[in-house]
Amino acid sequence: MTKIKSLVWSVLVVVSAASASSAVAQDSNPSNLTSSPYTRYGFGKLGSVGNASTRAMGDVGIALRTNMYTNLYNPASLTAIDTLTMLFDTALDAEWFTMSENGVRENDWNAGFSYLSFHFPLWNRFAGAIAYNPYSMVGYEYGNEVSMPIENALVNNDTLDYSNSYSGSGGLQHFQLSLAWNPVKTRTMQLNLGATAGYICGAVDHGSSIYVSSGQSNSTYSTRSYSCIGWDLLFGAQYTQQIVPGQHVTLGATFAPRTHIGCETQVVKYCGTTDSIGESITNSASLSAPMKFGAGLSYQIDRKLTATAEYSFENWAKVAGLDANMKRSEGLYQDIHRVAAGFEYRPKLYAQSYFQTCIYRVGASVKNTYVKTFGNQSEFTASCGIGMPCGRRSMFNFSAAYTHSQSVKNGALKENFLHLTLGITFNEMMFYRSRLQ
Repeated sequence: MTKIKSLVWSVLVVVSAASASSAVAQDSNPSNLTSSPYTRYGFGKLGSVGNASTRAMGDVGIALRTNMYTNLYNPASLTAIDTLTMLFDTALDAEWFTMSENGVRENDWNAGFSYLSFHFPLWNRFAGAIAYNPYSMVGYEYGNEVSMPIENALVNNDTLDYSNSYSGSGGLQHFQLSLAWNPVKTRTMQLNLGATAGYICGAVDHGSSIYVSSGQSNSTYSTRSYSCIGWDLLFGAQYTQQIVPGQHVTLGATFAPRTHIGCETQVVKYCGTTDSIGESITNSASLSAPMKFGAGLSYQIDRKLTATAEYSFENWAKVAGLDANMKRSEGLYQDIHRVAAGFEYRPKLYAQSYFQTCIYRVGASVKNTYVKTFGNQSEFTASCGIGMPCGRRSMFNFSAAYTHSQSVKNGALKENFLHLTLGITFNEMMFYRSRLQ
């Protein structure tokens, strides 16, 4: 009973800290950890279902099978956690951001709540999980100043001076329920299946203005916004085979069909000031979440070393998007191809030295983004992290990931991110009752 009370109080402390931290984030969206101008396009920056542990390993998980934390990349992995255990996983994020274009450099940072997941056992050979994570994030603010001569002006050298400014905020949230089943299990092999149903919702606001400081033209201001409600599905499988005692190979695969996302859009144009509406247009659009599939392989040795690699594909080229007028348009996106690999090493399960029982992680990934506007924009990420035991099986997990993003177009904006995640996994045997009372 004491252990349960301690766990409950710890959960309350972490959730309170996460709520407080989200209040200091730059945007009202509690998971909005971006300042990238590229989030002006598409749904914005896509979120991840990874946690602090998987992010440190290159954000992998299709073939990853562990009882240390909840792996949402493949719902079939949930049966790796025994039926006596409940897991609660949450984290805080911080991101330092640098962008450069034509010799101009700018820095920014964001911090806030990251994700929340709760794993629970069902009956024999079944397990489930509920989770929250961001589906996409929008957050940017940039502009420029222009001075141009006026032809046939009454005054010589008269110019038109104005400034452009653009801003955006919001994002889509993702709530999901996962179920897993272990239909086949022998001494040397097992097959696991899983499925996830997700609910997508949220709103995004984009604003643009032209402020005229000289000349005869009027200033203009407009907003473009949309709100979405939709859903997605994910199916997963993992096959694990023992090679020799203590060594296992796991093959993993996932598939997500294309699913519906409905959007309500609004475009408002103002005359001179934001108090005078010149035009307001509302509309609806039928969009979708893309079809996805992935495959991976992992190799585990004596619960000490895990190596995993995977490939994933997202068919964004078949997904319609919203154009500058908030109308449904085809051909705005391109497919995502992603390759990632990660390693996890724990020197000893039990030792007098604390750091010998810690878990050390490293990984890397490379992919292209889905927005087509700037051509083939690639992202390379290198990551590392550590899992530090606290209690019998619970653990603090820290990850650091560096990402470089650049388009193939000359003079395009270059971005560099340093993303830090501090998570805690409560991993305790909640349903065990000792026979000695």
